[in-house]
Order: sequence, then structure tokens, then C-alpha cells
Amino acid sequence: MTEPQQDRIGCSDCERIREGWLAQPVNALTSLAFVAAGGVVLARTWQPARDRHGEVLAYGAMLALVGAGSVAFHGPQPPGARAMHDLPIPLLLGLAIGTPGIRRQRGRAPLPGWSARRGATLAGSVLAAGLAYAGGRTGAPTCDPDSPIQLHGAWHVLAAVGFVTVADILYREA
Repeated sequence: MTEPQQDRIGCSDCERIREGWLAQPVNALTSLAFVAAGGVVLARTWQPARDRHGEVLAYGAMLALVGAGSVAFHGPQPPGARAMHDLPIPLLLGLAIGTPGIRRQRGRAPLPGWSARRGATLAGSVLAAGLAYAGGRTGAPTCDPDSPIQLHGAWHVLAAVGFVTVADILYREA
């Protein structure tokens, strides 16, 4: 016997939960955007951040862990999937938010890659991601649980773009 839809993890993310390996196929597959973003961060920032390789590696790895946890959460939903999904998110946010403060305390430039263009890109991706997140909630007027286009999935992609932009601001010179 399967558990009721409202008791399963992912039930608030609009997409209908199905039986099988990918409980929410669109949300699971779009979660891979975070894994890809981790790779993009390493590729784009490794060389420019020669003296900060540990920071770059931690940021890229945490971003990939967010994606892996989200795939588990929306995909096979094994025991522990909620923790795999939820735990890396505040760690990534803490790293992104805490890094400039630590740099400032050490007398270094807190945001060496800041530019108006990157700021606008970040603001746009955060705004679009927030709208997609709100519209992709179960019960939202824009929620269609059977659609192949899921706003929660769009949130995954837009949030991943935002985190790549944050990495550019943190680790690439303007």
C-alpha cells in the first residue's frame, strides 16, 4: 500500500508524485541544474581564485550536494531523502553569505567580482526564482500537477543560475 499523496515528501512542490524511480520526474531532472552549476563554478572560478581554491571547492561541492539531495528528494525518495535535501541548503547559503564577512574581517575585498552587471543578473535571477517558487507550490493558481512544465523545476534552474552568479561575485575579479 502506498502512502497518501499529502504525506509524501515533495507533495508541496506541485508536480504529481508518481510510483517508480522518479516520483517527480520534472523536479528530479531539473535538480541536476545544481549539480551542473557546481561544475560550472569550478570551471569558471578555479583559475581566477588561485589563492582561494579551498573556498571554491567547498562552494562548488556544496552546490552539487544541494542538487544531489534534491534529486533524491524528488526522485527515488529513499529514507533520509528529506535530510539529504534540506541540510546542504543552509550550509551553501551560510557559505555564500558568510564569505564576504570573513574576508572583510581579514582586510580583504569582500566581493571582488562585484559589478553592476553581475548585480543585475543576480537580482533578476533571484526575482524570477522567487516567482517560480511561489507559482510552483501545490495550491498556487499556476500549479498543474500533470504538466511537463513545472514552475518548481524552473525554480531549480533559476536558483542554480543565481548561485553561479554569486560564485562569480565571490571568486572572479570584476
